[in-house]
Amino acid sequence: MKTLILTLSLLLATAVPAVVSASIVFEEDFQTGQYSDWQLSGLGSDSANYYFGNVSLRLDGLRTAEMHLSTSGYQNVQLSMDLAGLYLVPGDFCHAEYSLNGGQSWQTVVTLGAGQASGNFSTGTISSGLDNQQDLRLRFRAYTLYGHYCYGDNVLLTGTTAPGSLLLQEDFQSGSYPAWSMSGLGSDQINLYAGNYSIRLDGLRQGVLAVSTEGYQQVHLSMDLAALYLVPGDLCYAEYSVNGGQSWQTLMTRGAGQANGNFTTGSISTGLDNQPDLRLRFRAYTLYGNYCYGDNVELTGTAMDTTPLPQLHFSGQTQFADTETGQSTVQSYTISNTGSATLELQQVSLTNETFNLSQDSCSLQSLIPSSSCQLTVTFTPTTADLFQATLTVPSNAPDTPFVSQLSGVGVVDNGTPGCDYDCLDGSGQVNRSALGYSQLMSTAQGQLVNYSHYAVPAQAANPEHQFRGTLSLTITPGVFSEQGTNLASAYTSPNTLPAFEFEFVQKGTHLLPVQRQLIQSGHPSWDYILLPGRVWQEAGDQGYSRVALPFALQEVNANCIHNGVMTFLFKDDGSVSNLAYQIAQETCQYFKFNLHGKLSASYQPHAIADEASIVQNYLQEQAQRLPVKPLAELASDYPAANLNLATIGSEQSSQHRTAYGIYYQGVHYQGACATRQGNYPYCSVMALPSYSTAKSVVAGFGLMRLEQKYGGSAKALAVSSLVPQCPGSRWSDVSLEQALDMATGNYDSAGDSVDEGATKTIQEFFLTATHADKIQHACAYPRKATPGSLFVYHSSDTYILSAAMQQYYRQMAGVNADYYRDLLVEELWEPLALSPLSYESRRSYDSVALPWAGFGLSLLSDDLLKLGRFALLQQGQVQGQQLLHPGMLQDALQQGSNGGLNTGSTSSRYRLGFWAYDLSASQIVQCQNPSWVPYMSGFGGIGVVLLPNGMIYYYVSDNQEYGFTQTVNELAKIAPVCQ
Repeated sequence: MKTLILTLSLLLATAVPAVVSASIVFEEDFQTGQYSDWQLSGLGSDSANYYFGNVSLRLDGLRTAEMHLSTSGYQNVQLSMDLAGLYLVPGDFCHAEYSLNGGQSWQTVVTLGAGQASGNFSTGTISSGLDNQQDLRLRFRAYTLYGHYCYGDNVLLTGTTAPGSLLLQEDFQSGSYPAWSMSGLGSDQINLYAGNYSIRLDGLRQGVLAVSTEGYQQVHLSMDLAALYLVPGDLCYAEYSVNGGQSWQTLMTRGAGQANGNFTTGSISTGLDNQPDLRLRFRAYTLYGNYCYGDNVELTGTAMDTTPLPQLHFSGQTQFADTETGQSTVQSYTISNTGSATLELQQVSLTNETFNLSQDSCSLQSLIPSSSCQLTVTFTPTTADLFQATLTVPSNAPDTPFVSQLSGVGVVDNGTPGCDYDCLDGSGQVNRSALGYSQLMSTAQGQLVNYSHYAVPAQAANPEHQFRGTLSLTITPGVFSEQGTNLASAYTSPNTLPAFEFEFVQKGTHLLPVQRQLIQSGHPSWDYILLPGRVWQEAGDQGYSRVALPFALQEVNANCIHNGVMTFLFKDDGSVSNLAYQIAQETCQYFKFNLHGKLSASYQPHAIADEASIVQNYLQEQAQRLPVKPLAELASDYPAANLNLATIGSEQSSQHRTAYGIYYQGVHYQGACATRQGNYPYCSVMALPSYSTAKSVVAGFGLMRLEQKYGGSAKALAVSSLVPQCPGSRWSDVSLEQALDMATGNYDSAGDSVDEGATKTIQEFFLTATHADKIQHACAYPRKATPGSLFVYHSSDTYILSAAMQQYYRQMAGVNADYYRDLLVEELWEPLALSPLSYESRRSYDSVALPWAGFGLSLLSDDLLKLGRFALLQQGQVQGQQLLHPGMLQDALQQGSNGGLNTGSTSSRYRLGFWAYDLSASQIVQCQNPSWVPYMSGFGGIGVVLLPNGMIYYYVSDNQEYGFTQTVNELAKIAPVCQ
């Protein structure tokens, strides 16, 4: 349980000395099972761990939990943090750490490794250097394999208040509030309850108090807020402004689920120093008679000391890149004096001989204000392990000495020249008939070739060069040929790639784009998706290393994806060939084409910021990919089934099928990714559009996550209470759950997809870009049926739900919260080990940036299967923690009491973003009893079928072929599907 026992005071009187007393500044023991105040980041999982009545925070992978605090106004500050580890192996570490400089560098409280992973907690304590810190940060950090756990608990920060002044206090005990400026519709009055006075507001009423903290520092503010009778959509605010009321910052809010009449204290201790025009505000945003209460406004501070002081500022990367044993990596650091007096530096020291202070122009130097000096540290690991060292800089600056934690990982040289990951064993003697050295050095456009020429050949050798820097292309039109469609004239410059200038870093034989999400390019027709590529050496390339880089073009303001590959040659010195590329495949029913060309390239070698993190995250991603076997091995792994492999995926025409496969017993049996130029050589990283499968995993999982996270308070909310553009006359009786079911009762035609394909819908919803245009169309349908009684397919209903979920989540988590980023990516996608490609969604093209929810994701086949596995096999749980509302998920999977509405026949249903089909209606499968199979479905012919035998079958195609019963019937030979 977290308590901020220390409250900050606000008071309207002559300065009075504050009482010095011992206080708990911050305490966290996680006994509530919640840790929403901690900022979570990094690949891996986090959860509340319950063991023998105690609750702690559990992390694995590269997961980090960080807390931002302040000890301004406190002295004799002491910190303790408990840490435990379990299942750790050599190379795994758990850390409890703190930072005094906003997270630029971190210092260790306690660290545990493989030999200390007993599950017992160890306590680390710090009792110096923490006084009067405005930006103190604490964190628990895992550096482990997945499933190897770190546990954090019992964080305690104590201190004694330094002498200060009470600047202003308002407790309303006088029964009046003449200093407050009141405005807005609604009422305000003094409220008396149990002998206590407070101010009461409703409607849009607000009270503002203007104060000044000019001449004061270490200023602390606290305000008490309570609410009563609030309904969904009502909110109460305590706020402050440091710019005369031009903009306001939220201190705390109260919503419908927190309206119990009890006061809660919100506090802030940064950003309020020396403010001549500080404004404080209590504000209601409620129905009349639904009340907000404000009380106990307190402000304290200490008079500013004008004595000139030096200030030590340290900059530089404290994490060294992975370094081979016996080799060295160098980092440079700058120490600057940002204060107003001379900084006298003493001897700089390092604690670990693996780190050597190789250059030092700082020790025993005097730095006048605004001057600086440099340090150089060399890291030379002797074994494959994690190394840490403490860099200490004593001086005459406040809070001396400055301490920074340095770290680096030693790796073993595997004996393969030029390679430290996924090494090749070929000779480099490659018989190449296309895209050879002379062709890549030539400017001639060339022609389309079989994609095997872009693949890593069998005799490829390890690369001799290391790509690290920026690749730029000079864009000219390519050779364009439409394939069976006739739409090119509707696009602007479809025959040119977007501008290309991107950073890459190499790990072994893999080339990693720094940007892994969809990149809005500024091109009128195309955005980029860059995927991890490969690097190798061929004897015929005249000493250059060769790159193959998978990429895709995604249509602007749409979900169509066209996959291709680029290839070029390079050297460490920046020499580079021309770049050849071709696109001969897509998932796009209405626009198909081939495009190829050759472009002038420029390579600028340079260091990449956060390279170590980029590489480590990629290695973790690769390690967590599902095991892959060719689809043919499904037959050899289950010979008794006597499978006819040609039947699997046969419902989709092979020339229109992008990808397909089966997940069973932990293995991804992957079919070939066919193109018009042979099989795509990088099938595992081929970008796939979600289309309407997003209705299941964004809209569906999103509402299920909100319902689970906030205790069953979301799905029944009225659309009109959260989406003001949807009028109450048609939307006040439509719930968020009914919007997800596409059963709002608001439509033009109940015919199958008649509204969805109408010209008005295409022009006013699908082709518009802004939130204002999309939501105007979505909310405008007339009332035709009782909500919840009839299914009518509307992607616009899912867009309304997205707007409602965003508003509800922001009411609960703050105005800058984003349900896709916070609830889906951080709480679901990352723990599920989805690829970084999934971390962003198409959004409205404006400042609202609302996720579309009904379509607009880009995924890998591995992502599709993990999402299906999360629903079907994990039942919405990660590491034993229930993240999706179980009742809603069971309904969506046809395992609950409400399987949804019919969608045109008695054998087809739709429930909470998922379709379902009754196999007993099939003439092929011929189940004797009702056997409902849930599935996700997307435009053009995309499906993720969740079978009752534990199999997941996916197919991605674009010829409007949606069937799957022949494939299911074949798979039933391995394990039965009828219920």
